[in-house]
Amino acid sequence: MERERWKIHYTQHEWNMFEGFHPFYEWTSGRPSPLREYLTTPKATTKLHRFGGQLLALLEWSPRFRDALRIHAQLITGGLHENPIALRKVVSFFALASSGDIDHALLVFSQIEKPGIFFWNTLIRAYSRTPAHRNALFLYKQMLHSFTSPNNYTFPFLVNSCARCGTPESGMQVHSHIIKNGFDTDLFVVNAMMHMYSVFGDLNSARELFDRRPTRDVVSFNTMITGYSRGNDPVDALSVFREMIILGVKPDEYTMVGLLSACAKSGDARKGKQIHLFICKSWEIDMNLILESALIDMYAKLGLMDTASKLFSRMRKKSPMSWSSMVSGYAKIGEIENAKLLFANMPEADPVTWTAMISGYSQAGYFAEALQLFEKMEMEGLKLDEVAFVCALFACAGLGALDVGKKLHGYIKNRSIEQNSVLMTALVDMYCKCGCIDTALDVFYGVADDKKSVCLFNAMISGLAQHGQGKKTLDLLADMEDSGLRPDAITFVSVLSACSHSGLIAEGVQQFYSMIKFHGIIPQIEHYTCVVGLLGRAGFLKEANAFLEKVPVEANSVAWRALLGACEVHGNVEIGELVGRRLLQLEPLHGGRYVLLSNIFSKASRWDDARKMRELMSGNGIQKPPGWSLIELNGIRNQFVVNDNSHACTGDVHFMLEILGKDLKSAGNVRGIDQVLDNLY
Repeated sequence: MERERWKIHYTQHEWNMFEGFHPFYEWTSGRPSPLREYLTTPKATTKLHRFGGQLLALLEWSPRFRDALRIHAQLITGGLHENPIALRKVVSFFALASSGDIDHALLVFSQIEKPGIFFWNTLIRAYSRTPAHRNALFLYKQMLHSFTSPNNYTFPFLVNSCARCGTPESGMQVHSHIIKNGFDTDLFVVNAMMHMYSVFGDLNSARELFDRRPTRDVVSFNTMITGYSRGNDPVDALSVFREMIILGVKPDEYTMVGLLSACAKSGDARKGKQIHLFICKSWEIDMNLILESALIDMYAKLGLMDTASKLFSRMRKKSPMSWSSMVSGYAKIGEIENAKLLFANMPEADPVTWTAMISGYSQAGYFAEALQLFEKMEMEGLKLDEVAFVCALFACAGLGALDVGKKLHGYIKNRSIEQNSVLMTALVDMYCKCGCIDTALDVFYGVADDKKSVCLFNAMISGLAQHGQGKKTLDLLADMEDSGLRPDAITFVSVLSACSHSGLIAEGVQQFYSMIKFHGIIPQIEHYTCVVGLLGRAGFLKEANAFLEKVPVEANSVAWRALLGACEVHGNVEIGELVGRRLLQLEPLHGGRYVLLSNIFSKASRWDDARKMRELMSGNGIQKPPGWSLIELNGIRNQFVVNDNSHACTGDVHFMLEILGKDLKSAGNVRGIDQVLDNLY
């Protein structure tokens, strides 16, 4: 039918000349195309006005860029280069077609004496879809300077550009232009603005626009559901869905994808299963590849791998996303072998699945395997995006592999990888955990202020806390607040930890109550544990014990362990015994707790109690996990375990330790006997 439809526009002779042309026809010198021969004959020029429409129609077949240039050249030589219809077709093709070229479209555009709004909108739309989306804003400014008024088609593309740029200021300026030009009631424009504010994380503004609309379509509801899902607010996402059903707006597969994502993020398996049942019962929702992949992804993230596996096995065509979800899901629950088996059996592993496997290794603590797979991915010539680098940097942080981390940092700089906030956060975290706090600060301050996120501040604050730099931690917290970013619960865990390790008691207590009073953050057990550590390190053991007894949440073993450690340091047997026995009830199989309590008894010369604690530990078959250390030298990671002499340099290490011990002893540094009690048994 398509062939016959085209054939009526030509005579038989003309059709025969076009017979060999196809948009994907390989145009080579060894096999000349009838179209090429036709366009290069003098006769073609004389007939061009007659066949101009046919030439323009050929652009709709998305020819290759080189072929499109030939068609454009014939339009110019035929005198049609100023024809409004021809110009629209040419600019639209070069700006929007996959085989087009936006620079050529801009060149054609620059030759138009007075371009109308159609041409401006086409180029703004084109730039909004490219990495150079900021150019859409520059074009809009030029359009205003040329006294061309925008219309309702201008702003959706412009708003999408603002969303991709990640600049709320530009978005709000465009919003004011929308109101000024009277398009703030246009449904498509409002939907685009809702999406933009959702991307910025300003869900209140998005919801305000949503509630103001007297009429809302499925896109409006989908935008809010997706926004709440992205913002980790699944309760409101489900609330919008209920409102959608009440108002009689029919959901589609994109509605379901947003809801499934919300259920996965909230960890609510019950609601996720209800959404699945709704999909199965609804005849209006097409169970396509995207929706099948979203279902598998939800069950995998919820850890329900049996259900995910059943759905995966029923898929007629398995998408890369479904493979990635299965690999990540098995890795998340610690079933690395199943993840490896799936990865190995993939028909064709794409970069997304490779990255999922690297992420799975990292999350499961298989850091060395993650880096090996990353290196293999690079050798295979697969595209390494920022997600792959984030996973690899996370593995470097886990191993303390500084040399590898520096190498990855160099790759990021040299390969023009998009240095977004997530990637910069991973870099800062890696340098902090590898002991290079100054380099971490350099990376942090190298990020533009408007690009700094809460996560990036948290990584830097946590790093400073780990290095005991309490004053700098508090200064950076003040900078964070001055920048307009609100500290979250994670921020204050690091701040309180920094105060604890730096002896900043008053400041730590002040920050704890500031967190509650001024930031409205409800303390969790992690915050209470930090306060216990803060008071315990300073010797306020009674106050720490009383504080822990009064917390509104049930204290876990970490909190009691912090207090027990402080009791050992300060030699408080009375509180230490009470806390230790309570800790043994919580963790009866953890050898470290027995050892710690035994050491407290030994320091107080309660040798019988210390011996009984060791006998109890031995009688229950409990062993203290051996201590180990890890050091990287010349890119090679070396692990040393207590009583393990398998390392090739063990003799050299022991020899150097003897020398250091003699030097310390000669300098008057003698280790106290109370510090080696753990080794006497």
